[in-house]
Amino acid sequence: MHFKPAPIQAQPNYNTPFTRNLLRTLANTARAKPNETEAEYKDRYTAITAAFAAYAPRDPMEQLLAAQIVAAQYAALDCLAQAAVAEDSATHARLHRIHASLNRSVNTNMRLLLKAQERPAESLPTPPAIEAPAQPEPVVALKPLQHPIRREKQRGADGRVFDFKRDPAKMSDEELEAAIAHAKAEEARMNATAAC
Repeated sequence: MHFKPAPIQAQPNYNTPFTRNLLRTLANTARAKPNETEAEYKDRYTAITAAFAAYAPRDPMEQLLAAQIVAAQYAALDCLAQAAVAEDSATHARLHRIHASLNRSVNTNMRLLLKAQERPAESLPTPPAIEAPAQPEPVVALKPLQHPIRREKQRGADGRVFDFKRDPAKMSDEELEAAIAHAKAEEARMNATAAC
């Protein structure tokens, strides 16, 4: 699919609170290198912003679509990079399936963005002025889940024995989902016991 953005009369304004927040969120979707320096973060942010601007989104709806396209493209590239160094064929195949799914998402969002950009610039809605609340609501920090690998073997509620010493990357999707569900149930049980 060849992407040809709609011609624009003026450069869209990306210096709005909505777009700045969207670009920060988008930059965080790309995998950071371990011990990333500030210069490397700036390079990553600049690259993401350039990819986003290449789609020339004009309003918040188009900007959300462009952000989803860029995020999925970066994730798809990351899947290919991980598949190239995968140690077993099951992981390799799973990463290629995820890559294919992400590419379908990119193609769907590109079609939606092209359709949205067919609208004349004069018909774009003017966003209403929305004032921030006087005091932001407090953000509740979620307690991180205990990683299921910390236990060696444990019997699940359905009687199956799970080996939690295994590397999650080598577990099948079913084993991983079962291990996570078991860890959540165990955490809920421990929280209920602690509350008594």
